[in-house]
Amino acid sequence: MRNLTGEGRRRKGAPLRPGGGGGYLPRPVRPTCSRCQRPVAFCLCLPGGAIACRTRVVILQHPREARLAICSAEMTRLALQGAELHRGVRFGDHPRVRELCLAPGTALLFPGEGARAAGEAAREPPETLLVLDGTWLQAERMRRDNPFLAELPRLAVRPDRPSGYGELRREPGPEHLPTIEAVAQALGALEGDPARFEPMRTRFREVVERQLSCARGPRRSPRHRPAAG
Repeated sequence: MRNLTGEGRRRKGAPLRPGGGGGYLPRPVRPTCSRCQRPVAFCLCLPGGAIACRTRVVILQHPREARLAICSAEMTRLALQGAELHRGVRFGDHPRVRELCLAPGTALLFPGEGARAAGEAAREPPETLLVLDGTWLQAERMRRDNPFLAELPRLAVRPDRPSGYGELRREPGPEHLPTIEAVAQALGALEGDPARFEPMRTRFREVVERQLSCARGPRRSPRHRPAAG
């Protein structure tokens, strides 16, 4: 018998909307960005496309960080040509990460005692810059649990402005930055051209503001409401 509601012909899993005659029709599919796979209205990509840079950026992301609505690490990967993102906690058996850590010219972007200012390495910038993405406690544990990371030479940046997270997420202190802002500032210092990487920071703040607007609305998510005062 012929199905007149259209339900039997809909794409599996497609949401339905009321149709004529009491049946249901598939809801229109929102336009999606082919690069970040998000609805165009919530695209994470830079308007001008990915930025070329001399130093390859490789992000090691704690799995819990990937669950957040605003994924600073994913935005960083999308913003830079040749960037890589690998998820995990311990990378001892990860062939690609081990390869990069053992290669000459690899550095770790991580603040603290013993870290060298990124600008001081501008004459001989690293070929690969590893970045740990997670809460600061998670990132410190990742460094501790992967001795080959702790052995790498470290670079750091001194924030030139407050974190772009604003009300959305508190950093432990003024010297801490979201991954995308830390990477943008580090690359700007390494290549002597901060303005070229400024679109990364601008885009991140736009995405944060968009998320805050959603959080203040009636359909807000408790996980991303503005922080309490």
